[in-house]
Amino acid sequence: MTYKEMLNSLAEKTAETYNSYLQAKISTTVEGDGLSAEKAEQHRSEYERLEKKLVALIATIKNEESINEQAPDNFYEDFIK
Repeated sequence: MTYKEMLNSLAEKTAETYNSYLQAKISTTVEGDGLSAEKAEQHRSEYERLEKKLVALIATIKNEESINEQAPDNFYEDFIK
């Protein structure tokens, strides 16, 4: 997997998580239940974590000028942890 592919994959995952956060937030507003509020908080927390990873990956790619290079084995899995 190239760094560019990793970046695209992480961006998609981050966007999906943010969408889940917004949907949970809407449910909390409409239904007013604690379960939706807890879900919204979990999604918000995961979104913020992924956003930080995305920014860090962009910085890594910029510093190494390696957007189209292959990433080391298991880099993506280790990076996302």
